[in-house]
Amino acid sequence: MLEGVKSSCAWNGRPGGALGSDDAKQWCIPWGYEQNNLTYDAGVFKKAGLSVPKNMDELVDTAAAAGKAMDGGYGIGVRGSRSWATIHPGFLSGYANFGQKDLNVSGDGMLSAAMNTDVSKKFHAQWVKMIQDSGAPDWSTHTWYQVGADLGAGKSAMMFDADILGYFMNGPGNAMAGELAFAPFAANPEAAGPTPNIWIWSLAMSSYSKKKDAAWYFLQWATGPEHALFGATQMDFVNPVRKSVWADAGFRDKLSSSYPGYVDMHDSSAPGASIKFTAQPLFFDLTTEWAATLQKMVANEVPVDEGLDMLAESVDRQLKEAGLG
Repeated sequence: MLEGVKSSCAWNGRPGGALGSDDAKQWCIPWGYEQNNLTYDAGVFKKAGLSVPKNMDELVDTAAAAGKAMDGGYGIGVRGSRSWATIHPGFLSGYANFGQKDLNVSGDGMLSAAMNTDVSKKFHAQWVKMIQDSGAPDWSTHTWYQVGADLGAGKSAMMFDADILGYFMNGPGNAMAGELAFAPFAANPEAAGPTPNIWIWSLAMSSYSKKKDAAWYFLQWATGPEHALFGATQMDFVNPVRKSVWADAGFRDKLSSSYPGYVDMHDSSAPGASIKFTAQPLFFDLTTEWAATLQKMVANEVPVDEGLDMLAESVDRQLKEAGLG
């Protein structure tokens, strides 16, 4: 299996413990996953003479130029609802590419906020400007569904979100079916490659199961290479987690024929793909507050620097109250 995916499903159970550490337990078996990269309207890019952006500076500029080339649309789709899910996709993928983390973990296992560094503040400022200049007018309501639907309907020129969401929008039933293309994205021009945060669908067995042998055989079949290859080549299974499936010529040809750039995007991103969040029990509370702070920045209710300092102070307080900081 792809190492970053498998390791992201293993944890030692301690808050702040690194995923995939030597003492980690494999809690589940990955079955499918998604990376966060760029999907774009190839026709708009060609019409406007735009190149695919290679870093954060270029993404901000390209989104603005693409928005101007749209007939009543906007430049780039990213999530914006008051939810942990707004931090999870493109935002965290770009953020991590600059070596930034959500939390610091001290030598004694204590946690503290890590999102108010100088590098983080610069990234946030660029992200906020991109949304203000080129994002959806109703960005603060956008979830996975709105981001994907707008791209599939031709209302946005590109999105920085799940690659499989772009895959679905390029399929039958969408106005932009067959018109979308895919590209890897490394926000940091000095990074060795993309570092997409990922979402994983996995299978596990309940400890209360009365049919553990049968359940284990089912898990082996469902996550095995034969079933994954069948799903990928004969059905619409994306993204498989098996290296052997990604090496299959038939699967690669199938993707390349209808989803331009998808294979190269995956190949260049897979080595850096993993869950970037720190494993800890206040995950939903802290990331939802992070998303709320991002909304305030975009609405010009609070400056980026001040907003991140306030967020970090709140995060540290909550961690200490929970005995984690």
